[in-house]
Amino acid sequence: MEDTYEIKTIQSALEMQQCLEVALVLRPHLSKSKWSDRITEMVAHEKYTLKGIFKKEQIIAFIGYRIMTTLHSGHIIYIDDLCTLESYRGRGFASQLLTHVRELASSQHMDAVVLDTGFDNHTAQKLYFNHGFALSAVHLHAYLR
Repeated sequence: MEDTYEIKTIQSALEMQQCLEVALVLRPHLSKSKWSDRITEMVAHEKYTLKGIFKKEQIIAFIGYRIMTTLHSGHIIYIDDLCTLESYRGRGFASQLLTHVRELASSQHMDAVVLDTGFDNHTAQKLYFNHGFALSAVHLHAYLR
């Protein structure tokens, strides 16, 4: 019997908590309390949306994004997070989520889909280039703590 996977909007507090295991692949610095506080704030006040790929009740990959307008890029979807559990990598789930968000942006006549990635995250960069992304800026940080 073949496994079936489905992309769904992640809405419940339980589903958001289930994303933590996946998020830790990309964001190992997050604790459970930091995750809970931040994800709740982002969803409630920053128009952050989570879409996940589910295998039965387990979230195996997710994408987190915001719809926003900026002076430099116009009306965009900004992808904050794209994560897949290690044991499910290489099966095309990140590609499915990127395609899903790009189709959403296109259907809403947006100007662009934008994201940042680490300089040393070559696997992700290859995926993004294969999905039509191009280098257009350098993201700078002034950490305060």
